Amino acid sequence: MPVTPNNPPCPAYRASEKGSFAWDTTARRWPVILTSVIDDMCKAYAKETDDTKVKEGKAIVEGVSTLKYEIEHDRQIRPLKEDGQPDVAVWNQQIATYFPNSTWFDGSWLYNECLMYRRLRELYNLSTTWKDYDPFLSQKNATFKGSFGAVFELAQKFSKLLDAQTEEQNQILFHELMQVCLWGNAHDLSLLTNMSQEDIRNLQATGKEKLEEQEKNIVVNDIDKVWNHVKGLKNARVDFVLDNAGFELFVDLVLADWLVQTKKAEKIVFHCKTIPWFVSDVIEDDFSNLLESCFNPEFFASCSPSQDDVAALQALASRWQDYIKNGQWVITSHPFWCSGLAYRHLREEAPELFADLANNSQLVFFKGDLNFRKLTYDCKWPVTTPFNTALGEDLSEHFTSICSLRTNKADVICGLKEGVQEKIEQTATPLEWRCGGKYAVVEYSSGKPE
Repeated sequence: MPVTPNNPPCPAYRASEKGSFAWDTTARRWPVILTSVIDDMCKAYAKETDDTKVKEGKAIVEGVSTLKYEIEHDRQIRPLKEDGQPDVAVWNQQIATYFPNSTWFDGSWLYNECLMYRRLRELYNLSTTWKDYDPFLSQKNATFKGSFGAVFELAQKFSKLLDAQTEEQNQILFHELMQVCLWGNAHDLSLLTNMSQEDIRNLQATGKEKLEEQEKNIVVNDIDKVWNHVKGLKNARVDFVLDNAGFELFVDLVLADWLVQTKKAEKIVFHCKTIPWFVSDVIEDDFSNLLESCFNPEFFASCSPSQDDVAALQALASRWQDYIKNGQWVITSHPFWCSGLAYRHLREEAPELFADLANNSQLVFFKGDLNFRKLTYDCKWPVTTPFNTALGEDLSEHFTSICSLRTNKADVICGLKEGVQEKIEQTATPLEWRCGGKYAVVEYSSGKPE
């Protein structure tokens, strides 16, 4: 049978498996997320005096409540309404072709989770006054503010231009930055119901000893393979398919800054989502919001930063702003990143995006859990399946290099060496190491010959 969204290469994860992480997500976590959207909207329209905006705000709240009810009662998924967006026909064709009788629990977990966020955006698109509203913005800002310790520590370390580094010094710094970027992925607002703020602060630690300790929990660690590729780059183009806004975006920018300063990269392309997505995923507005927060001394004022902290953060943000102005950093988005499809379908569904990445980028970083799920089709691979096999031929053979940095927050896993799973499960349950966010992978595909 051909590989399709409802027939992955291995059995799909489905919420119909009671007690599974997919079931827990659908039955418990999605309703919590939708309830937070309802709360946010109630607060937002309560501040308004415009009658139309109040009326439409209430209609959105009613629509979110209906969506929540449909999920909780395992109703059949329905086509999208015509909300003025060009992707409606694509979604509806996919639903009719692959999920004609599927419910919120028995459809593919990956596809249904994406559909939930697209259904949420439908409610805003159908309004006239809330089209550009991000119901997750206040949460993004609050969690970035909560990361102030690691933010100022990194700003102090990287605000000044780097001196000339030896290759050995570059390797050490790259290794550190890769780990900081990896563990920055822990701040995923769609999964914070599984982790405490203290857990996240521990994972965000940037000190050498803490990173060495955490490295033991990287169950597939290809950082050295990535370095062997990066050390040979000169004025290359590097792409980041982004995940979370706030602290994770901040550390992604620190790594991108290092790539530019060391002349490994001449151009960095950052790929954002087109709509608010999975609570904390980066949309283009989050870039400007992050820079504004770094320049605004009031944003972190409640955290009592020193003058040196503030100056270092502003110096760092100023350099990043210059990169954007002079075109070294490019911020873009594409509807494919907000589809329900795994990335095996990139070539057929978004051929121009596929060709651009395959032909022009010397390294593509895919950040976070959702990107890993989409890279590997979110299905039940044997854990020792090679990463390239899970990627499929299009990505593994046509892209120059792919690196996935992901803290484990969903079941899918591949690339483990024989015996690793058994060793891990001597001290951690499958749910803990696959889904708890305290274990991670850095997986690399060398791709086509250069």
